[in-house]
Amino acid sequence: MTIEIVLMWVALTCYVVASALFVFGVTFVREGMVRAAMFATAIGLVPQLVSLGTRWARVGHGPYIGYYEVANGLALFVVALFLVAAWRNQRLRAAGIAIMPVAVLLLGGAMLTPTSDLPLTPNLASYWLFIHVVFANLAFASFVASFGLAVAYMLRERSRSGKWAKRLEKLPAQDVVSELMTRFVLAGFLFWGIMIVSGAIWANQAWGRYWAWDPIETWSLIVWIVYAVYLHVRFTLGWGGQRLAWFAIVAMPVSLFALLGTPIVFNSVHGGYIGGVDG
Repeated sequence: MTIEIVLMWVALTCYVVASALFVFGVTFVREGMVRAAMFATAIGLVPQLVSLGTRWARVGHGPYIGYYEVANGLALFVVALFLVAAWRNQRLRAAGIAIMPVAVLLLGGAMLTPTSDLPLTPNLASYWLFIHVVFANLAFASFVASFGLAVAYMLRERSRSGKWAKRLEKLPAQDVVSELMTRFVLAGFLFWGIMIVSGAIWANQAWGRYWAWDPIETWSLIVWIVYAVYLHVRFTLGWGGQRLAWFAIVAMPVSLFALLGTPIVFNSVHGGYIGGVDG
């Protein structure tokens, strides 16, 4: 087992501990546990960064070739964005009860797949690929943030004067949580659009066409449309409250499937490079 993999297991362990602490800390209203969960999350990010950085320097490309690297990169951005958001507004820390389990599932799934090095062929080596992957990670991290806030909103909404209302009382007011949820969706929607455009440019360089209705391309468009509908019903039809929160909860797994599920389920030209389990 290489030091890179050891460091990644350390990161996963920290994220598991953080997830458990968030669950117990929020459920039993133990602020000390929530603070410890934030500390464990931040500590876990360090070995993950070192491991991915070491791998990048060794193989000569970023974490975007094969399932192991793609899932790793997604987990990294999810955790990093959550830490930044919680650092800027400490009242958002309780959302970790929903966000950190997603990071654990992503990184845990990555650790169950082959971790062997995969080369980046010359015709795929493009700066547009880097842009494409970075914005895909930013978009997904934003969607997970909206998911976490939506879960927290629903838990508190269903128990306005009950136990969960007290457990999540440190969160901002419900209308603020809903507004933040929408802002993260809007950010993710814009990032996802940039991902699609940069991916089309990269595809033209790599395969000689901008768009071919490949399964990953199609599902990426579906995700973009889903969140476009979210923004439409929010700003045009005036949706809010529980309906909008449920929308954010259901939409996030669709984006996850587009990034990691389609190369497994469908025969895609992207399979060996973007998300294929076997590389």
